Parts: sequence; C-alpha cells; structure tokens
Amino acid sequence: MKGVKFGNYHSWNDFSLVLSQKIIGTPSPKTETIDIPGGDGVLDLTDFFGEVKYNNRNLSFEFSTIAPQSEFMNLFTRVQNALHGQKMQIILDDDAEWYYAGRITVSEWKAEKSVGKLTIDCDCEPFKSRLGDTVIYQEVNGTEETVILPNGIKSVVPVIDITGNINLTFGTNYWALTEGRYELPAVRLVNGDNTVLVSGTGTATFAYRERGL
Repeated sequence: MKGVKFGNYHSWNDFSLVLSQKIIGTPSPKTETIDIPGGDGVLDLTDFFGEVKYNNRNLSFEFSTIAPQSEFMNLFTRVQNALHGQKMQIILDDDAEWYYAGRITVSEWKAEKSVGKLTIDCDCEPFKSRLGDTVIYQEVNGTEETVILPNGIKSVVPVIDITGNINLTFGTNYWALTEGRYELPAVRLVNGDNTVLVSGTGTATFAYRERGL
C-alpha cells in the first residue's frame, strides 16, 4: 500500500494508515521591492543578490484507517508519540527518490462512523533533496572531454575528486589540478545542465546533492 514515510516510520507499514489525500504546497518566493516615489511601479530587488530565496512550504496528508473503532485512540496515541513535534525526512512513495525535511504536527483525529481519519501537517524547508548524491565520473586520456552536470533549481558547489593531472575549465575559469579533493567556489552549478571541460590524464569525479522544488 502506497503512503508516506516519516523518518523511520511508514504510514501503512507501521500504522496501517491509508493515504486518502495529500497536498504539496509550493514555497512562496521572498520578494523585495522598493516603491519609486513619483514613478510607475516598484523596483524589484528579489534576485538582485543572486538566486531567488523562498519561504517554507506546507505539506498536508489525510489518512484513514481500517482499525476497529475500539483501537482508534490507541492508534492516535502511537502516531503522536512517534511523529508529533519531530523534525524528520518525509518521503512520498510516489516520489521516492526525493525527500522533504520538516517539522511534523499530528493535527487532528476524526471518527466518521466506523472509519477513523487522521491529518498530519508538515512545515518543511523550501526545497526537496535527492536521497543520494549525483555522482558523475569522467576518465581523461590526453584529449579534452565535455562533462555535463545536471542540477536542480538550488545552486550547489560539487566536491571534485581528481586522480592524475587534470585541467578543468568552467565558464571563464581554469584550473590545473593534481591528485586530491577540491571544492572550488567558482564551480557553482545552477539549474539545468552545466558544462565542464576536462583535459590531461587521469580521472575527475563530481559529487553533489541536487535540490529542487
């Protein structure tokens, strides 16, 4: 049965809760504007200092249960003890490669005849994150190679592991790298495909955590 994983607890496997409704809110952008006296409109400074920043997002899940009515309150207590007030990773079975991170509130329990219903709300960080790092490996044997590094909407600086002697070009920046591990602030991956050129002899491995909306 598909559901939602809250930390180490799965809504169906651990609580026999059936997911009946889910709402995945969109994080609102943090806008910054300045009124222009005597002029039309406003001056929009939202992305003046870089990428747009976002407020938290809300996730809400409604569950029902097939547990006997006599067990409703016991189940409600179990769920509250496990989840209420905790900050956890939240993974939807329908989007299992990504997780949200947020504070959980077990909002209410409703009993409609023989069916118990439970609502769980989550105050989450703006971005969802991949469960694992994106890792891209490139071997270089004298000729220049093009490496494509796909990324989500949140920019990130990858960890670069080098063996041998590798020349790396990103935009207008160039580095001659020897064996070791590097985090180069100028190699900041933005949304979409990012192109890196590598030459020399050895290997280059790029590892980073993608985050998106």
